[in-house]
Amino acid sequence: MDGLPACYTPTWRYRPGDAVSIAAEGQGAARAEIVRLRGLAGRPMPTAYVEQPLGLAADLHLVPQAVLAGSYAITTKGPRAESGHPWAWRFCIYPTLTDRGAVLMWGDRVKLGLRDGMLELAGLGTTIALPITLAAWTDVDLNSDGAGNFLLRLTPIGPGAAYRAPYSAATHVAAAAMGGALIIGKDFNGKISGPMLTISGALAARWTFAANMGSQVIAGEGPQATPLHLVNAPRRAVTGPAWTGDVHDWRQAPAHYDAIHFHDDDLSDCAWPQTHAFDLPENTPSGVYAAKLSMAAGQHYSAFFVRPKTTPPVLFLASTFSYLAYANSLWASPSAARIRAEYPVEAKRMQRFGHSTYSRHRDGSGIGLVSLRRPILNLRPGFLGEAAGGQALLNDDLRILAWLDRTGEDYGVITDHDLHTEGANALDGCHVLVTGTHPEYHSRETLDAIAAFQSRGGRLIYMGGNGFYWRVSILSDAPHVMELRRAEAGIRMWAEAPGEYHHQSDGALGGLWRRIGRPPNRLVGVGYSAQGDGVESQPYRKTSAASNPRAAFLFAGVEGETFGHPHAGLGAAAGYELDRADTSLGTAPNALVVARSEPFSASLCPVNEERLTHTVLDADDPLRADLTFFETPAGGATLSAGSVYFALALDEHDGAGRIMSNALKRFCDPTPFALPQTDAF
Repeated sequence: MDGLPACYTPTWRYRPGDAVSIAAEGQGAARAEIVRLRGLAGRPMPTAYVEQPLGLAADLHLVPQAVLAGSYAITTKGPRAESGHPWAWRFCIYPTLTDRGAVLMWGDRVKLGLRDGMLELAGLGTTIALPITLAAWTDVDLNSDGAGNFLLRLTPIGPGAAYRAPYSAATHVAAAAMGGALIIGKDFNGKISGPMLTISGALAARWTFAANMGSQVIAGEGPQATPLHLVNAPRRAVTGPAWTGDVHDWRQAPAHYDAIHFHDDDLSDCAWPQTHAFDLPENTPSGVYAAKLSMAAGQHYSAFFVRPKTTPPVLFLASTFSYLAYANSLWASPSAARIRAEYPVEAKRMQRFGHSTYSRHRDGSGIGLVSLRRPILNLRPGFLGEAAGGQALLNDDLRILAWLDRTGEDYGVITDHDLHTEGANALDGCHVLVTGTHPEYHSRETLDAIAAFQSRGGRLIYMGGNGFYWRVSILSDAPHVMELRRAEAGIRMWAEAPGEYHHQSDGALGGLWRRIGRPPNRLVGVGYSAQGDGVESQPYRKTSAASNPRAAFLFAGVEGETFGHPHAGLGAAAGYELDRADTSLGTAPNALVVARSEPFSASLCPVNEERLTHTVLDADDPLRADLTFFETPAGGATLSAGSVYFALALDEHDGAGRIMSNALKRFCDPTPFALPQTDAF
């Protein structure tokens, strides 16, 4: 603990009148207040923004809080074996690290653990240890005759087991009972499968880790089995010792997935006590807010979002799934080095508060479960964030809010979490939905909600790039935790293990929406196809389709053939991550590509899924951003920017900003759009 302030809220979703509780830490006197983040106060972003106090403040005395990382399973009333009764514990383990002490099973005086490459039986007044093999399944069998004689046997199982001899060791101590709490997997890195206890030869307790896969509670079998509660959301739906490679969906063969992957750096909930609660007034405007902590040592912001009391014509969709995916991210990219240089203290603190889906656990496996119940240091105004190339997620989304303020339209803010929970009902009364700059991560529920909104005539402005790309889900009994499986293809920092592509939350296949069968082109007309280093960017140039009468409203007052030029130290409107139209991927046949980015140099590369071989591309020209417009059958329409950087140019009043303002004005007009009978983009 460095004495700096930090806090978080238990959820990011609020309505006027709700109580916003904060859990905070620090060292000494602090001022806590609620502020609204309105957008730009000058140029360039992200270091300038409007911060509007809400009139809610409190003086606090902060104290340090613990961050207890590491996942495990626990039941406070474990099985009990009396002295004089023989008993036996049996389970399988697949260790991925053995460099630190870890508890495999602990109950009263009996403890099985790992240390320095050895499996130890300890806590009985004596210690015996046997060597353990990394990245291989081993059957662990601990027997007691009830009179003080113990036998520990390790038996390799699975491929290659015939070449690894079993080990065993025995010891004698005073007769010991076993009981009290049962803890499994504390500080352990690796998989555990099928813990079972027999007493006098009869089953006393057994837990099947393939049962209740989407839950954080595992019911047991046997007269002494009580529910195991999972702490810090270890990874479920992982291959177990019975997995042969013949089945890749845990729902088809649950016995093959009787395992849990524990990590000593998992963190799903800091579980700090509530420090203070603020009651939002009933007239609180919808928008992006933050709990702000100020003290002599520094400041901290914890962002949250307030929905409108009554739905206005325009809603901005805050990309909370993407914010969560990038939370506390410091992966290897040019901007990571910039963050470490400009924010060295925050970079160090990020390690303490858990990582992002762009990071790996200590054992090398990818982080696929992330939580909002922890301080998130890069989700704050003015911070560069860590979406590569300097792109700043929430901070660049504040550009869009600044643009909405300038248009004068009545708008509110909702979140991905709102759509996921409530579906299309969350958009009732909305005429125009505007996305953020980088809505990369979406669930089946959020896509369904947006598609339903379009099907009833809703108008959509997709203001970014690399959107609707990865599938995510939410744990039903831990809604603050988001799940991601980085399956085949896609731009990614780690790849999913074989056989583990299906989500534990619902069993559905993870990975790219394009590979699952719902490419973003079907939803918004364009899809992610190229990525650069964030340095090079280009303006857009009108195409011949810009003169189509259907698109004339977009270009009213727009002079010249190009727009979205670099200005005020910012890049041009097309850059970093680009989306293109492609009818073979689902772009509507009536879609008009009204503008396209100027050509890029070799600094831009096609994304993985656009390559067939190291030299052959699936598309003729994936290195472009397409500004794309199309009407939908129910009288609605969609306009897609096609670039993460597009919002950089929204204050270009005779170019990109004018085009989007024209679109918003027409989209707010209830006059239905006409779907052409025949047209091609």
